[in-house]
Amino acid sequence: PADVAEEVVLHAFKSGYRHVDSARVYRNEGPCSQAIKKSGIPRSEIFFTSKVPPRAMGYEATKSSINSSFSQTGLDYIDLYLIHAPYGGKQARCGTWLALLEAQQAGLIRSIGVSNYGVHHLNELEFYIRELEAHNGKGKG
Repeated sequence: PADVAEEVVLHAFKSGYRHVDSARVYRNEGPCSQAIKKSGIPRSEIFFTSKVPPRAMGYEATKSSINSSFSQTGLDYIDLYLIHAPYGGKQARCGTWLALLEAQQAGLIRSIGVSNYGVHHLNELEFYIRELEAHNGKGKG
């Protein structure tokens, strides 16, 4: 829960953990980032993950979600940003991927990915990435 996230993350850091798995839908990005800042551990030694919430699927909504993550956390970058779930239909999923890709290319997000995807969603995304790479060049999808 968000009200104890900061305390729990600080305890995890003291126990040796260095990965923080947050999500917009969990409402714990802010408290988790506060723990990162208070920990005294160099940011480069902590891996911070967040996720696009199902209600923020689509290009514009995802861009807004990413911006909100940075406002909530005050972090300079996010290590991993995932699509939390494959809701919203193909157009929304592809738009979400494109917004994440642009944020990655801008250096805001280091890695992007998906969670809770079925095989057919993965196949759809693979096809979309190939289309992007055919247009933008290898590795740019």
